[in-house]
Amino acid sequence: MKRLKYIIIPIICLAFASCGDQKNKAPASVVETQGSTQTEPFNLAKIKVGENINEILKSAGATEKEAVRTSDVTLIGNEKLAFSSKELLHFNGIDLEGKNNKNTNKVILHFGKVDEEIGPLANEKEDELGMYQLDIYTEEEKTALLDNLNKTLQKPSFDTIREGFESEVKDNEIIQTHNKLRQEVAIWRTKDMLYYYCETKIDNRPDEYRCNLFVFKNKEWKDLLKGSGYPDLDKIH
Repeated sequence: MKRLKYIIIPIICLAFASCGDQKNKAPASVVETQGSTQTEPFNLAKIKVGENINEILKSAGATEKEAVRTSDVTLIGNEKLAFSSKELLHFNGIDLEGKNNKNTNKVILHFGKVDEEIGPLANEKEDELGMYQLDIYTEEEKTALLDNLNKTLQKPSFDTIREGFESEVKDNEIIQTHNKLRQEVAIWRTKDMLYYYCETKIDNRPDEYRCNLFVFKNKEWKDLLKGSGYPDLDKIH
């Protein structure tokens, strides 16, 4: 029997001071970014957890050979494919393709890959999508995405803004820096899916700007994000 390989998930060290609880926010209109186009037949927002990864790629006209490298972790019993092409970066009529000086926008598809000897470890099923995530590093595309989420999913079940200072690990100690950190979190729940949004800005480090959207259903993905250092996962019940 094969031995299980355990993934060590890096903890994101952030020091926060909560800036209030939930804030009310009216739904906003969709913002079309420069160069945006109408959604092609493939629409990322319409795929569902449980769909076959091969069918998803086929509908987008993409292949595994077009996948790009990513350091993002996934659950044991799953594999991931990341894409930065505009064919997959379409979300409800918005083109999310873009890049900054350091990073390129991408979508990551997490799907089951069951070991024949060990069998499934949780809820994963062979080639079935367990979660998809968007990593967006450009503010125009972020604005378009967030406005679209507010329009289509309406008011979040939870949202907040946290402000504090960035922390870093030095000589095995967590040290607070002088770089101010601002993080916005929003959570939406539909009948079949959970949407977890997190935007991070760090003063004096514009290339580290990012926003992430994770779309999933099962609890183990929530635990993965919590172990990776994302805040407010306890607000998902």
